[in-house]
Amino acid sequence: MKVRLRWGFPWSLPFAGKAAYNKRMEISFAPELEAKLNRIASQTGKGPDEVVRELVASYLDHDEWFRQEVGKGLASLDRGKTVSHEDVRRQMDRILGS
Repeated sequence: MKVRLRWGFPWSLPFAGKAAYNKRMEISFAPELEAKLNRIASQTGKGPDEVVRELVASYLDHDEWFRQEVGKGLASLDRGKTVSHEDVRRQMDRILGS
């Protein structure tokens, strides 16, 4: 199965002269992944292409956030701000209720 994705905005401006979705990408899936995608699409009432677009957008948003948080942590280390192993253990014990 190949899912065709169109990148761009989901709308077009009246003066744009062409559809906002003007770039396409094809992705091939293994049969078991295709079956999962089709099942999710069916359960949500969406097309497989829409499910893939939403999943990719969510993944990229999370990846961007994660990289920013890692960058903040590294900058904090560069400034000499550290947390001891024991402080981390105490905080995790509080969070997990241990």
